[in-house]
Amino acid sequence: MLALCYVLAAVYTVSINVYGVLLLKFQKNADPEDESERVSDGKLLLAALLGGAAGIYAFMFIFKYRLKSLGFMILMPLLGALTVFLWVMLVGWNFGVVPPV
Repeated sequence: MLALCYVLAAVYTVSINVYGVLLLKFQKNADPEDESERVSDGKLLLAALLGGAAGIYAFMFIFKYRLKSLGFMILMPLLGALTVFLWVMLVGWNFGVVPPV
């Protein structure tokens, strides 16, 4: 049961980071005049809050996008550190799974 929790946690982390990176890429490539194509900053922040901050922060430098936005440059590393802290705590608590006696 515990191994399944580790696998699901890894799949979740990879998928939310890929989703955040794709949102960032779509936001960069969107036409600024066409509001229907534009990805809102709220979606990007939600993806970061759900655990994708590390991927978003890394790809901000790769895409060279949003580097002058002070809010994103401060918030993404903080959310990334919070995500790492929460994963370490969950792994330390064995995801709340009590081993059989």
